[in-house]
Amino acid sequence: MRKLKIILVVGFISLITLNCKNKTTFTNTHTMNLDKKENKFEWLPTECAPEAYPIRIHNGTFSLNGELIANIPSGGRTVKNGWGELGSTYIVGEDFKAVPDYLDITWMSYAENTFYKGSFKLPYDKMLALFNIGFLDRNNKHATYTRIVCGMAPGGIVSIWLLGGGKITEIDHFKANKIELSMEEFVPNAVISREEYVKNRLNSLTDEAKIHLQTEGVTYGLWTEYRKRYNWKPVFRLKTKGDYFEIFIEYVNGERIYTVANNPEFKDYNPLALPKYAKLYWEDANKNIYGSKLYFNEDEVKKAFETINNTSENKKLDLVFEVDKYNGKMEISLKSETEIIKLEKTKIKIFETTK
Repeated sequence: MRKLKIILVVGFISLITLNCKNKTTFTNTHTMNLDKKENKFEWLPTECAPEAYPIRIHNGTFSLNGELIANIPSGGRTVKNGWGELGSTYIVGEDFKAVPDYLDITWMSYAENTFYKGSFKLPYDKMLALFNIGFLDRNNKHATYTRIVCGMAPGGIVSIWLLGGGKITEIDHFKANKIELSMEEFVPNAVISREEYVKNRLNSLTDEAKIHLQTEGVTYGLWTEYRKRYNWKPVFRLKTKGDYFEIFIEYVNGERIYTVANNPEFKDYNPLALPKYAKLYWEDANKNIYGSKLYFNEDEVKKAFETINNTSENKKLDLVFEVDKYNGKMEISLKSETEIIKLEKTKIKIFETTK
């Protein structure tokens, strides 16, 4: 009888082990066979172009494994909203979409009177990781990205960003090829010539954009140059008691961050593009709230970063923002362990405000 009980117990344990093993095998196999389409997020496609270099999208798509995920807005709209900016959106299809792995885009650059076309493989794993990780927004809440932005610039330049309410992150950068496209195919039933059509679109630019285009002409290579990164972090200081609480920084490559001042992201040195514009907010010991708007001088910032980066043994750089004890002035300086350069051409506006 005792021998029979032992046999039954051993058999029962073996059965459990076998079932667990089979379950584990099934789970692992299922995990390995997960299709990319199961990784879905609530995002929409959008588009952008530099303000002085308008474009029109003929057609554009994001796809995954050769299947359409989303169309990039087109419809004849002249795009000139700014590099990395939120454009128009098509609210169609499923709310939750898979992360794309391919971009196909055809457009016309009005400033060049040139058509471009490109098909590009997107960094799927990088995009998936960013969607999953998300970011800390200005309300100290975890958020994730809600747009995939396709930007087009002179020379066939294409940049892709992920955009959310508090973060824009560059994904990749490509170069499309020039193509020929008939006016009939581009604008069916058009009653004016291609030259007249382009001229009309350029006339729709703001006066500032027109002056830029007339004086600078078509600038090639600029948006690729903007992608150069340096190993730096912002440092926020007050000469009186108080604390910064909200930070907005826009970079020349179209990236930006809008978050709380104690975001752990600011504690580390990261490969970042040059700063373009910033808004900083702080509270003093008397609970007075102050804000500031900072317009960086592009040439001065570029020269400072290049100078220190080329001469400093320690490539870790601090961009220091320091407010005086009267909350009326701010000094900005770029520092390494051995050097310091003051940024004296930054336009700074400080004002009292409320939270």
